[in-house]
Amino acid sequence: MKPSGLNILFLFLAACTSGAASLASTEFLGFSIDGRYAAAAQYWIEDGSGFPGAEITVMSVADNSIIRNFEVHWTEELMYEGGTEMCFENSMNPAREIVHSHAEYLLDSLDISPENEGVHCICHPLTDTGAELDRVQFVTWVGSLMYTGPEFTLSLQNHEKLPESPPEWLSMFETPVLLEVLITDANGDTVMHLRDNSLQPGYMYVSNYRIRDVYVYDDSLVSIILNTTEPGFEGPDGMFRMVTGVLSM
Repeated sequence: MKPSGLNILFLFLAACTSGAASLASTEFLGFSIDGRYAAAAQYWIEDGSGFPGAEITVMSVADNSIIRNFEVHWTEELMYEGGTEMCFENSMNPAREIVHSHAEYLLDSLDISPENEGVHCICHPLTDTGAELDRVQFVTWVGSLMYTGPEFTLSLQNHEKLPESPPEWLSMFETPVLLEVLITDANGDTVMHLRDNSLQPGYMYVSNYRIRDVYVYDDSLVSIILNTTEPGFEGPDGMFRMVTGVLSM
């Protein structure tokens, strides 16, 4: 798909918060005090069923690995109160409270807190249609949207990759991709490089990635939140993935 097509797709997802496709909201939960870990949450209403869902992912920053994933899926029984079907929006998603209660002990034990957010260098929600999907520049010490000067450059590449035995329904959607993340300094030297070597569990059918947020803690520990496009029940869903790493400076 051409870049212009990607812009149209992500704009479509932004407009479909109550339409056919599911569109999640996200929340960065912070780094641990020592910067070794980071956590992010996402909340959604499933298309088709209307069931609320929520997820908290806790990652080891240095090696970009998930150490624990908490996920809550609503059930049909929980969708009814006094025989009446309940309707939810992401702002009042009841799965949010449940997933936070499940993850609380681990977040507390690792000292992960929003107080350790670090510097929120970049924020490009879907409604920011003027932002490039796969490239931003930032500095580590200040919100960088209006900053001009020597900067780091973050870029994404999507490498198409089909599963070995793809399900038949996958033909209705875009080809899944492997993610590559590159950060270079003002001299063009690579200071962080991440690449999927295979389709990752939980992200096997993601067909597009887009840069949403960049957080930096203690000048070198990086958490990047990406918009994802993946198959949904009634069209492409907009979800999130967090990747992490350390700037080698």
